[in-house]
Amino acid sequence: MKRALELRDLSDDHHTALVLARRCRGWAKAGDPNALASAWRQVRDAYAAHLAPHFEIEERHLAPGLDAIGETALAERIRADHAALRALAEAPAASQAALEQFGRLLESHVRFEEREAFEVAQSRLPAAALHAIAAACKSIPRACPTFLA
Repeated sequence: MKRALELRDLSDDHHTALVLARRCRGWAKAGDPNALASAWRQVRDAYAAHLAPHFEIEERHLAPGLDAIGETALAERIRADHAALRALAEAPAASQAALEQFGRLLESHVRFEEREAFEVAQSRLPAAALHAIAAACKSIPRACPTFLA
């Protein structure tokens, strides 16, 4: 299904997240202990600059909207995935396993939102809720992340 205009910024963020997820898995697979600290810094920087603001919008607007229409399982999964990703990103140091886990969870989360949560949101949320999501998206910077360069 074509993405509703009000959710496009969040979908665009998902592209960036998928690139990061793929990079995490690649860094983990490479197994270079010297590169691990650098990779983890990039993950933490990307989390702070891109994922945290995105999660905040979804937790303040999307999840409550889903709760309001009776889609609590979708809202709970969004919150649980965010909490798990947040916990991983806030770890002071990472292992190869943590990088792999972060990449896999981030990819799974994005796929879930795109295939399930956003489909329900764009077909069932009231226009006011969708407009609130779009307005919140306009309030965060949309710079190209350095890890995409």
